[in-house]
Amino acid sequence: MNIEQLMYIVEVAKEKSLGAAAKTLNISQSALSQAITKLESELGVKIFNRSRAGAIPTKEGDFIIAKSQYALEAIYEIKEEAKQLNEFNDVLRMNVIPGLIEPIVDSYLRFKARTPTFKIEVSERSSMNIIQEIHDDKIDVGFIAVKSSNMDVVNGFHFTPVTTGKLLVFASKDSFIANTNKALEPSLLKEQLFVLYKDEYVQSFVSNFHRLYGPINVFLETTDLHVITNTILQHGAITIGHDISATFSRSFPFETEMTALAIDHFFDSSFTYGWIRKYDHKLSEKTNEFIDEVREVLLNKA
Repeated sequence: MNIEQLMYIVEVAKEKSLGAAAKTLNISQSALSQAITKLESELGVKIFNRSRAGAIPTKEGDFIIAKSQYALEAIYEIKEEAKQLNEFNDVLRMNVIPGLIEPIVDSYLRFKARTPTFKIEVSERSSMNIIQEIHDDKIDVGFIAVKSSNMDVVNGFHFTPVTTGKLLVFASKDSFIANTNKALEPSLLKEQLFVLYKDEYVQSFVSNFHRLYGPINVFLETTDLHVITNTILQHGAITIGHDISATFSRSFPFETEMTALAIDHFFDSSFTYGWIRKYDHKLSEKTNEFIDEVREVLLNKA
């Protein structure tokens, strides 16, 4: 008797068909039939009455199937316990939208002081890249921005909203656009020099702006926030970015040297920010504790 045989009879009892069970178990029907016959021979008990109509458990089979279900549940619990015992040998792989590396690392250093064996790998990616890497099992969890009007992009995933925000225009406090008395309208933006982060939501803004109001003058596109900041401060450029990214990135000093300008009076810039993972990708207790601590940091300053 082995674990596979127990799984087989439980699945056949559920499906009431060898063919359907074989398809679910991803084995051939003949292999499934032989495994059950071998188990019946070993136990000296007929587990199923088989016919063209299906496979129906015998009275003795019902008892064995019930015991097998309990055994499989116990085995699953043992595996989960072992996973918990070994969780600190694993590395939490996570990606976040631009600008959030610093609060993640700060939270990690505080958490690691209490839990020395806890480890993470963290990188910045665009939201759509994070969703794809979650889908491909390249990372365990991600922190993304989802456009409020397009929440269906997280369908099929476990998405936990943390806070809401929007896209803003960022400019040097010494720039014309920050000190003019004119309202921030599309006509004024068309006169500016843009430096942009390579992000699908920024690209969406540019495309929609071009469609509605005409082209903007894009000087540079990059994924380096330091380059964006220097271009804004030294060359009078402006950029489009998430408010939460600017709040937490120390390389984006909008509170001291830059100013944020709203565009939601002519463009839907609202977003929901939150954690995403696969439904069947369970996180360890310590990982959930860490994510909760990061969540509190984001909420307290957002």
